Amino acid sequence: MLLRYYRRILDDCEPYLVARPPVLEAMGRAPLGIEIPAANCFDPQKVGSGPFLNLVKTLDEQTYGPLGLSMPSWVFYDCAIMPGAVFGFARRASALEPWVHRSLAVPPGYDGLVPMSLFIAIPLPDRTTWLVYSLCSINQVAAGAAPEGLWRLTLALGTDALGMRELVGTSRWRSPRLGLYAGLGPLDLMTAWTPAHDIPATTTFRVVTDASARDRLLRGDAVGPEGIHRYLDADDFGAMRALQDELEQGLRWAVVGPAEIRGAETRVPLQLRDAPADHPVDDGVGFTRRFQG
Repeated sequence: MLLRYYRRILDDCEPYLVARPPVLEAMGRAPLGIEIPAANCFDPQKVGSGPFLNLVKTLDEQTYGPLGLSMPSWVFYDCAIMPGAVFGFARRASALEPWVHRSLAVPPGYDGLVPMSLFIAIPLPDRTTWLVYSLCSINQVAAGAAPEGLWRLTLALGTDALGMRELVGTSRWRSPRLGLYAGLGPLDLMTAWTPAHDIPATTTFRVVTDASARDRLLRGDAVGPEGIHRYLDADDFGAMRALQDELEQGLRWAVVGPAEIRGAETRVPLQLRDAPADHPVDDGVGFTRRFQG
């Protein structure tokens, strides 16, 4: 079973859920067979959940605040955990080193759960497609505080716990999260240049999150070079705008793997899907070849 490769995480960390009771009742309590203890299910409308929710918000703030994407408490409550849910892994405060306590500002004397990762998502009207609101792990804030692979396992189990069949998300082109999401399968692009976002160099995408996608993510499958038709320079705003033009003209592009780092360049692999047979495809290495389907 694939989860055996993540045993170090499962031995050290406990899964948790944050959701209002009506949402919680519709969710799975044993994603991929991993039981979520009832004591680890938090109702955001109960005062007793406050200390843990403050730490969840702190983890998000420590991750996204330096990017200028801080989330006020009212946004966290009104726009994230009221309509949606949070899944993640946590450890007991007593099991953590003092430097990890400091990184998340764990209150003195607190001995409850401390979030090691979080995956916040909001359901769209069909209830099987969810918009990702946040995804992060303690390792982005305090490197080495949790085992490797925590991001990947949180995403895999989170999509199962939430009953998600399709994920819609946004990501900066330079973000390593984009490659993580692509581990589920091809990310069908909805935007490549997004002026409505605070950071226009943001892509909007959708990806299937069924059982096969989760297995693919946990295995870490890679796309072969034959499936790549272009590389997008993640610092080339002109290329992003050109790709956006192609999307608006009806061409379907997808991100098919993590970015390749070559010196100072971040090259995101793209695949043209359902294109006309005679459509020229630039492979990003200085020549053009025709798409073969």
